[in-house]
Amino acid sequence: MVQLTGSLISLFGARAFSGWAAGQVFERFLAGSFRDQIAANIAAGGAVSLDGIAQRYAGFLPEAFRASIVDACERSISAVLNDNAVVLADTIVQKVLAPLLTPVISLVLFFVAFALLRMLVSLLVTVLGLVNKLPVIGAVNHWLGWGVGGIASLVDIYLVLCVVWALIVITGGNLTILNDTVMSGSLYYKVFNVFNPFV
Repeated sequence: MVQLTGSLISLFGARAFSGWAAGQVFERFLAGSFRDQIAANIAAGGAVSLDGIAQRYAGFLPEAFRASIVDACERSISAVLNDNAVVLADTIVQKVLAPLLTPVISLVLFFVAFALLRMLVSLLVTVLGLVNKLPVIGAVNHWLGWGVGGIASLVDIYLVLCVVWALIVITGGNLTILNDTVMSGSLYYKVFNVFNPFV
């Protein structure tokens, strides 16, 4: 019971942390250097190519994903194109690069935070395992173990589906054995897409 509760707390805690921290990591560690580089390129060349910027800084993401964000941003920043290079660079970073890179950062932080929280839960379960030696608690723990184990396995399946989804997104669905078409036949994957924490 403690392990299931800890796993659920780890799952939700990692999701909440990664959602908050991804924006912070992007803004504090990446956005400033992106702004400086893009402003220098704009000032030197005078032309803006959002496709080129998206390819340069987020080229590892699928083309369709990049193109959808670039198309939406070209319409929204057309008024800024006549402004100075610093304002334009800031707009490009916020409207193009942040939506492209923040989900990737969130995904990485989610798995790191979840792994750390699970390690703490495992340590707690080991310490509390000594309490299981008491006769009454041991019998209750035995019978509840079946139900709790089933729920814990659903949490593990959810985590595996997070990894599968990440692989599909990173590869752009180009793997013949691992893409949205192949996975659409899976009931678990359909349910996962409803509760996908990264979309």
